[in-house]
Amino acid sequence: MSNHLAGRPQPLKSMSGDAAMARLADRLATLAPQEPLNLTAMQAVSMPRPSPAVSAALATSRAIAARAAERARRSRSVTGLLVDGFVSACSLVPYAAVALALRLILARVFFFDGQVRVDGPRVPLNVQDFSFSFVLPTQVKAEAVTAFMISYPPLPVSPALVAAVVGYAEFVLPLLLVLGLATRFAALSLLALTALFQLTVAPGALWSAHIYWAAALLVLLSQGPGRISVDALIRFIARR
Repeated sequence: MSNHLAGRPQPLKSMSGDAAMARLADRLATLAPQEPLNLTAMQAVSMPRPSPAVSAALATSRAIAARAAERARRSRSVTGLLVDGFVSACSLVPYAAVALALRLILARVFFFDGQVRVDGPRVPLNVQDFSFSFVLPTQVKAEAVTAFMISYPPLPVSPALVAAVVGYAEFVLPLLLVLGLATRFAALSLLALTALFQLTVAPGALWSAHIYWAAALLVLLSQGPGRISVDALIRFIARR
């Protein structure tokens, strides 16, 4: 009985650390396969070689793909570089200069359009060789009221009130554009005036003038006045 118990393997818990690790290694060795797996042989058996026709077709497709990649690389090296260079050159133009040009052009258009609608004292402005004069609006001309009175469709408010609002707005809003002050508000207001002119005074001037005014005003409304403006200066001071 004692010999039988002595022949049985002792449990791992009752062994010392080194003896337990050695016993565990022996057990794992008995469970491992005697010969390593030959994956190369298994793949060779499971995947037969393609036929000569298939090999030739694959080689032809690889050659066609290589030639296409080479043509694309050459095209990229010439046309692509030219396009990239042109785009990089265009990006050198700062938006501040573009916005300033748009503001000055639109201010001139609406300011001179408003000058023909108002009456008042003429103020001269002389700076060295530059001479300029403008009408300080004190009242609206009768012709401007008549233009809105005979407009189509008829306005739901008094034509005299509309003529006065338009005349003074075309004096104040262009000045805001020149300064770059409240630029988005000025652009939105002038965009509304453009729509009013299109619907009432000059419905036939859509493709000759109004569409271009609206496009430039939408740029200012979306992107702002740029860095050369009072708005940018106020924003810079507010962030300090």
